[in-house]
Amino acid sequence: MNTLHLCTSDSWGGLELYACTLMVELQRSGVVVRAICKPNSKVAEFLQANSVACEFLPNYAKVNLKSVRRVKEIVRSNAIDVVHAHYHRDIWPASLAVRNLKNVRLFLSIYMGVPRKNDPLHKLIFRRVDAILSSSKALNRKLPELYPVPAGKIHYLPYGRIIDSYRRDAAKRTEIRAKYGIGEHETVVGTMVRIDPGKGVADFVESYNFLSHAMKRNVRYLIVGEPTRKGVKPKDGSPFEPKSEEYANRLQVEVRERRLEDKIIFTGYQNDSIGYLSAMDLFVFPSRDEMYSLVVLDAMCLELPIVAARSGGNLDQIAEGQTGLFYTTANAEDLATKLSIILSDVQLRTKLAAAAREFVLREHDMKAVLHKLTDFYSGVGLSA
Repeated sequence: MNTLHLCTSDSWGGLELYACTLMVELQRSGVVVRAICKPNSKVAEFLQANSVACEFLPNYAKVNLKSVRRVKEIVRSNAIDVVHAHYHRDIWPASLAVRNLKNVRLFLSIYMGVPRKNDPLHKLIFRRVDAILSSSKALNRKLPELYPVPAGKIHYLPYGRIIDSYRRDAAKRTEIRAKYGIGEHETVVGTMVRIDPGKGVADFVESYNFLSHAMKRNVRYLIVGEPTRKGVKPKDGSPFEPKSEEYANRLQVEVRERRLEDKIIFTGYQNDSIGYLSAMDLFVFPSRDEMYSLVVLDAMCLELPIVAARSGGNLDQIAEGQTGLFYTTANAEDLATKLSIILSDVQLRTKLAAAAREFVLREHDMKAVLHKLTDFYSGVGLSA
């Protein structure tokens, strides 16, 4: 099977990393993979480093006739069977390029929440799509109202994780905790999230106020992440979106003013997600409206107990009292209450952690996800 994947995003976050990882794993499974991306982007760098053939377009506007013709040339010259768009803008050139190529299947993956797109132009573009794939059952139920696509063309495809690569790293745990002056017998409550107003980091920071004095003595907060990056890297000035950078700065000032730098630690972005998750004892996911979180899956893989906001895709991802605990979204006091419950009950922590990893093994194994995806590519399970 010959596949062409489009991911022309300038950014490098969870969406891009997952889409690229999926391409690499597809190729390793025996599927022929080519990718259209932007030259000198992190996407191109990652794919080329993993031996995925990359193609580039003359223009990256949503609609550009030269680029549409180039996509069609790539499809024809490489006998492409499946075109798969991973970035929302990429569905435009992909759909126009394969409009009259009836033997080519067209897929669109959605990795985040979307606005309503029922205007005539989107109806034209989406008419050619054979299937929309997302990891969120909640979003899939809403999509027929948001997009001009019948329910029969909307399919659930869970995120895949290479489970064997997720093992707690004791050496990294010791190294990272020492770096921040954290004792081995202290408890680290951590999060790994973009520092953006919608991600609830302020709720996490504020929750420290509501912990008991006795609990505060032994607990440290670890915040791994940075503000949302701009789509295009600027030549001068900050690489971050202004509102997110202002939000992050405000949080850090608040922590300093309360003299809690020793207790609430901002690490910035870290490539070593497994190492930093290994340094934690409990994972908090404070995002106020997440579709379905990859980092929560990673924390589950590493057998970290989860406390998450009761919202969005968290409701599909976490079973209350079985694989994690919920707190009322945006309510820092309730978050502190749930943290206190889980921190004071070792048996509960152990039970939640073990069940969380079992959930990922059962629902998110990469091999099973690839099998389901290639079935879709072959037409198995797609509506007529």
